[in-house]
Amino acid sequence: RMHRCHLFEGANRLRCIEALQKQAQRLPHPVSVPASADHRQASVLVPFCVLKDVGPGLLYTVRSGQLRSHSGQVSFPGGVRELNSTGRDCDFDLELSWAAATALREAEEEIGLSAGRVDVWGAHRSHTTSAKFAVTPVIGYCGELASLSELRANPDEVSLVLFRSLEHLLDKSGAWGYTVFDRPGYGRYAVPVLRDQLPRIWGLTAVFTFVALRLLLGPEFPQRLNRMQIEGEAVLKKSKPLVGS
Repeated sequence: RMHRCHLFEGANRLRCIEALQKQAQRLPHPVSVPASADHRQASVLVPFCVLKDVGPGLLYTVRSGQLRSHSGQVSFPGGVRELNSTGRDCDFDLELSWAAATALREAEEEIGLSAGRVDVWGAHRSHTTSAKFAVTPVIGYCGELASLSELRANPDEVSLVLFRSLEHLLDKSGAWGYTVFDRPGYGRYAVPVLRDQLPRIWGLTAVFTFVALRLLLGPEFPQRLNRMQIEGEAVLKKSKPLVGS
């Protein structure tokens, strides 16, 4: 079993922060750069935590069935960057990037996770979506939870808060697979999917899960958890992976 102190504290925490700071050097300035005319900017919080009697893992949400897009799907708490009339971030804070401020705001609104509870490590690079969003994952640690009932899901946005342990996410028995997409302008690319339980973790949520696990575990996190079975293994070899870059 993994020891929580080795994962989220001390030297390992500093290593994660340093790795994300190197990523941040390639991100836009947190305040002065307006949202792109081509893509709306958004961010999500990828929250590591320790669930009492279970161990370390990640928190997810299941999107409310009332939402117009991606209803019922697994996601991380997050939302769109908000700018005021002068083009400045509504959540601007000298200590936070726009991505972190947005992710923390949405996590509090969606699941009642207070910003003061989250140790923000930093932001990874953004990924674009077919819906014209550029989504930046913000990775942090929100401490120990006695139970998920400590969190309050906003029923307008979230139907359920999920926890997946690292032990489960690192299972090599065949839980993970890949789906392959063919997107105009991007060609074919492979995206991981955690397919052993419903609702499934897939799409950008799965990509950001891989990003966070690789950041946290470094070389201990394997490139492929097991031999992914895709019809015609060559499809994956010819595809552009969205993971780990």
